[in-house]
Amino acid sequence: MSSLLSRFAENIYWLGRYLERAESLARILDINETYARENSSGPNWRRILELNADTERFLKSHKKETPESVADFYVLDLTNPTSIAFAVSAARENARSVRHLISTEMWTQLNMFQYRMSQLTRRDTRLSNLATVCNEVKVNCQAFEGIAEGTYLRSEAWSFYHLGKYLERADQTTRILDMAYDQLTSGDGEALISVQADVLLRSVSGYHAFRTRHSGGSTPRDIAKFLLYDEEFPRAVALCVEQVTARLRDLERRHGRKRSSAIETARRELEFSLETGLGDRITSSQLHSFIDKLQISLGKVSNAVYASYFN
Repeated sequence: MSSLLSRFAENIYWLGRYLERAESLARILDINETYARENSSGPNWRRILELNADTERFLKSHKKETPESVADFYVLDLTNPTSIAFAVSAARENARSVRHLISTEMWTQLNMFQYRMSQLTRRDTRLSNLATVCNEVKVNCQAFEGIAEGTYLRSEAWSFYHLGKYLERADQTTRILDMAYDQLTSGDGEALISVQADVLLRSVSGYHAFRTRHSGGSTPRDIAKFLLYDEEFPRAVALCVEQVTARLRDLERRHGRKRSSAIETARRELEFSLETGLGDRITSSQLHSFIDKLQISLGKVSNAVYASYFN
């Protein structure tokens, strides 16, 4: 590490990851609640637990997957390390450790956000209110991102912030797609499938961007390829991987030495997984298997970054 201590770099990296995670989880809860309105059998709340590998942890404190129990677990529960409350609190703690390296405006916004989260109660996370709470979380995360974009010095710290953000975003986009694709391929009737496709695209703020690419009709395959491969859409996995590569290149240049072989091997494996993964026909099981491989590759990059820069 040249001018930035490794512990500060790690704090900044996790600041980016935790805020991205909070926003993405709000998107996942929101899309599940919205799909529930179109599903006579009710929402599949267990699916969210499975996506985050949280089923065992959840069942230790809750008897059944109800809208109220899952919303409490993922929005309010500070003891749950995958909850929005935990992510926002952890983001603030990491920001506090690097208060001297972030702008006053970033710190103020994060404090306001964390305070608002601390005021929420179970009444706020009832199913009838869940969409409103999720939207508030998304808006606060987006406000922080906008403030960071306008006030954060393009330094080594900025590179670590974006490295964490884009690794997390790539991972979370795959989770959202994995959860929603079953709905697109097993829906009953073209009208319902069209509604569900629009819900998915809007959940990642990608409806208008997608329609720019596909102004007429579209298929579930078109949506999957858009969220995985479009190099101009900010939440597409391909763009996130490109940004990860760019930030690693920034750090390499700043440190005056090549990135570690472990990072380069993991990064190349991730690119290879993305480039060779999907064919022309995509089933839910094929997509699920492909996303599992992508998430493993993303984890390897994350682990290599940690070992090279923070350990």
